Amino acid sequence: MWLLLFLCVSQWLYRYLTRNVDIHKHMTTDKGKQALSRILVVKASPDSPSQYMPTMNCIFAAQKNSIPIDACLISSDSGFLQQACDLTGGTYIRVPEPKALLQYLLWVFLPDHSSRQMLTIPPPHHVDYRAACFCHRKLVEVGFVCSVCLSIFCQFNPICSTCNTRFRVPGLAGSKAKKKKTA
Repeated sequence: MWLLLFLCVSQWLYRYLTRNVDIHKHMTTDKGKQALSRILVVKASPDSPSQYMPTMNCIFAAQKNSIPIDACLISSDSGFLQQACDLTGGTYIRVPEPKALLQYLLWVFLPDHSSRQMLTIPPPHHVDYRAACFCHRKLVEVGFVCSVCLSIFCQFNPICSTCNTRFRVPGLAGSKAKKKKTA
């Protein structure tokens, strides 16, 4: 929810500022995209699989709008935030000791994106790209994908619970075995 709210406010602020002042010359990244906003998430709780779909939608919106998401984790790793940082070009850091939180915030997250390239920042983590199934909200490595709405399921369902598309059951598709003709 907080991520969605920030993205809405960021877009409103961007449109307001660009309507009144030509700031495109001063606020661009190396790739030429606008870099007016960035998001820093400081997290000390575990992931909630029920929040996978809303979180991923916000991550894709941030990626489309060239808004980097940075993550500073105090406790356990987060698959959601690993994906968010990797997809948006942000930085993902897990703080080894809570006492060092201020040092990491000042050293890694305070500098802007272009200044970070001159700093020695810890290397990125391996990103876990497993998706959560829509039926049980569990992370799956292999699943069934609806060809209409791209929903992911851990087991085959003849009717997609998201868009109600009907699928033929494998092996029972109504086709009868053809007899061979003998001449």
